[in-house]
Amino acid sequence: MSITFPRRGRVLALSTALLCIAPLAACSGGNSGADASGKPGGEIRVVANWTGAEGQAFQAVVDGFQAKYPGTKVKVDTVPFDQTQTQLAQQFASGNAPDAAVALPSTVRQFSKQGLLMNLDDEWKSWVDKGEYNDSLKSIVMGTDAHADAVYLKGNVNGLIWSTKATDTKLGLTKAPATWNEFTDVLDKANASSKAFSVGAKDAWVPTQWVDPILLNVAGVEKYQQLQQGKIGWDDPKIVESMTVLTGLVDKYWSSDALDTGFNNEVCGWVSGQHAFGHNGAFVNAVVPSCDKNLKPGTDYSFFPLPAYNGQKPAQAVSGDLFIGSKQTKNPATTKAFLDYLGSVDGQSIWAKKGGYIAPNMKVPADVYPSTNDKKAAALWPKDASTPAGYDLDDWIGGEIQVKYRQALDDLIRNKDVAAFTKTMVSVDTRSKG
Repeated sequence: MSITFPRRGRVLALSTALLCIAPLAACSGGNSGADASGKPGGEIRVVANWTGAEGQAFQAVVDGFQAKYPGTKVKVDTVPFDQTQTQLAQQFASGNAPDAAVALPSTVRQFSKQGLLMNLDDEWKSWVDKGEYNDSLKSIVMGTDAHADAVYLKGNVNGLIWSTKATDTKLGLTKAPATWNEFTDVLDKANASSKAFSVGAKDAWVPTQWVDPILLNVAGVEKYQQLQQGKIGWDDPKIVESMTVLTGLVDKYWSSDALDTGFNNEVCGWVSGQHAFGHNGAFVNAVVPSCDKNLKPGTDYSFFPLPAYNGQKPAQAVSGDLFIGSKQTKNPATTKAFLDYLGSVDGQSIWAKKGGYIAPNMKVPADVYPSTNDKKAAALWPKDASTPAGYDLDDWIGGEIQVKYRQALDDLIRNKDVAAFTKTMVSVDTRSKG
């Protein structure tokens, strides 16, 4: 099993301006506050992306760590997502890296190759031995140094079709479509009043969330992994078939103003009934109240997974947030303890209780989730090695290929030309050519 992590509401356009969020002298790691026995203590600095309710949830996790280890202090620097990788690169290069930081797999591989990250093999051996994670999840955090170089904090499942109870009643939808034909029959029925899907493709990450589940369900997990790892190119017949299926959905069922609509307006589009359905990850559950605070999750709105394509075994697209530790840290005992806490049942249960979150640790109990939708989404997270799934292709690739990939998807939505998309991606992503 391979895991796929899409990121909620994130635009990856690497900034050319590498500015520390505080004066450079203040960017150094924490002090060596661990006592002589090596127990956690003293201060560490952590870089994260979250603001608002998510920022408060992450702070609650930090508070839980500080309560577990009295005498520790975690200073959180909040950095915009689209600036994180470039700021971290600058700070590592100048010897002022944070003790720990949020990261994507592409970032883990980059910094691992440069020998900048803490080795977390011991933590992962303990987790896998206890059944809290499996080897497939571990494979996502492996660096180019053949070590586990990151931990999970936050998960997500993607490829979910969202609708309201009012829409389901109008369409006579009493249960989730079990096949692709049943799915398109429902979409055809929805199309009678307006295009079936509200789509916020103005936010460049949104179309990438469609590609993953389509690739997984049409091309299959093996081909998906091969494309992700650069072992095959975008001109592989199964990949071309997948993009053709996606383009058919775009042409027939997407709102015509998709490229002019942002993600939040996408959600409000189906919540208000302007369109029948939305498509995205489990984090949508936390966005709906901004459209209509009176709707109750699981009662007034819910989701079903994208059905399997032509008998293919369904494969779950997943995503999430990783954390890395810096070898430059002056407080390794506290940094490792913090990373261990982020990946633990205790640490992840804190955020899970607040909703809009899936705990990657398999031992986090279902009853901690606050709503029916949260529980339903968490149940889709891969729980064993036999569950087919794939990690967010967009976040996995990273860098210049990712930027060009998003631009090519934009052109595909506009022109519906699969051949042109394939030609562009073959010229941009040359990894399979060695």
